[in-house]
Amino acid sequence: MPGKNKISVQITENLTDTSLVLVAVLAIPLNIVIFFALKESEYTIVRFIPPALSILVGILAFFRKRISFPFKMISFIILLFFGGIFTLMLGLIDMSGLWFLLAVIYVLLVSGKRDALIVLFVTIILISTGGFLIVTKNSFIPLNYNFTECEFACITARILHFLLLSTIIFYIIHTILIQLKKNNYELKQKTQDLSEINTELQLRIQEKKKIKQKLVETVILTEEKERKRIASDLHDGLGPVLSAINLYFQAYIDAPQEDKSSIEKTLKEIIKNAVEDISRISHNISPQILETYGLIPALKAFINQINISGHIKFDLNFDVLNRFDLKYEMSVYRAVTELINNTIKHAEASVAEIKIMKKNNHLIIQYSDNGIGFDFDEKTKENSGLGLKNIKNRITSLDGKIKFEKYLKKGMYAEIKIPYIEIKKNEKD
Repeated sequence: MPGKNKISVQITENLTDTSLVLVAVLAIPLNIVIFFALKESEYTIVRFIPPALSILVGILAFFRKRISFPFKMISFIILLFFGGIFTLMLGLIDMSGLWFLLAVIYVLLVSGKRDALIVLFVTIILISTGGFLIVTKNSFIPLNYNFTECEFACITARILHFLLLSTIIFYIIHTILIQLKKNNYELKQKTQDLSEINTELQLRIQEKKKIKQKLVETVILTEEKERKRIASDLHDGLGPVLSAINLYFQAYIDAPQEDKSSIEKTLKEIIKNAVEDISRISHNISPQILETYGLIPALKAFINQINISGHIKFDLNFDVLNRFDLKYEMSVYRAVTELINNTIKHAEASVAEIKIMKKNNHLIIQYSDNGIGFDFDEKTKENSGLGLKNIKNRITSLDGKIKFEKYLKKGMYAEIKIPYIEIKKNEKD
């Protein structure tokens, strides 16, 4: 029965408990008046029906916190129904209608429309039958009591009936209206909250679009910068070499036989340098060692070339790593080499350290040097900070994080954290 409630069980139970107390208290003077009003009735035993019903209501009211909700509700509805039947026997059709109405209201609260309609249908039959018997005077309804002798008591009983029933009906309607207002207020609050959440989501979507657009623009700028660098390497590195090869080749053709040997030797050396320059440029574009062997061997090869110069010492410490997504490996490689490039060009450092660790399905790269350091926010405002922006955008695109710290006169520190998912051998194959 409670499962079909339109109003919550808690509210209905509170309504029932309060109604029981009201009926138990307000029915006391009513029962006293009815007891004296029926003293002239032929059926004196009926004088004890109202007190009996009142006692039962009092018991329910007293033990209302200990009685189960379904039993309490059914008992109260039955008592209301019997109150209506007894009042109908007194001939008070209007008052009995209010008792029956209360019973229908409570059935509607705890059950549903169908059960309430059944009770209402039975009520209509009872009132119609009672009214017919009163009009035709074919039975003891109304109970045979001398109305002229109990005029004062009978009128008082009507007034007390009205006060009792109207108070309970008012309380029920008032409670339901308060709850409806509360529900309406809560609904408005939730609607407002949802509206605010929707506005916030829209703002976040717009921010993400802006970030995405910024990433696209940065990628385009990075690619353009890379093209310019490659063009510069080709122009500055290979241009003069090819011109020299052309001159020496022409000289080789025009030279006498005895001089050809020395020119040929020089020409081979120049061609060898040209091949090395091409290899260097190719390595910078897409390091073959990274694609073949992975991140650590590629970084070791890159750092070893720098350490040969002796101007700055790079230390590489790392956990044992298996291969992971080439896109992630390439992004980490580019980020670390950009940091190394920044250290060489601007840091005035003598020592730099790179640590690569695995922790909780993440790859952590810690980079530090003992140079002059830099302010990331200020640096990225300048055109010279494009490389640092590229690093941040690369890592962000991998759902990773990067942070920079500057130590006064003690260099800089950067930490990169990205997801790390190893590639199994069969996946590589």
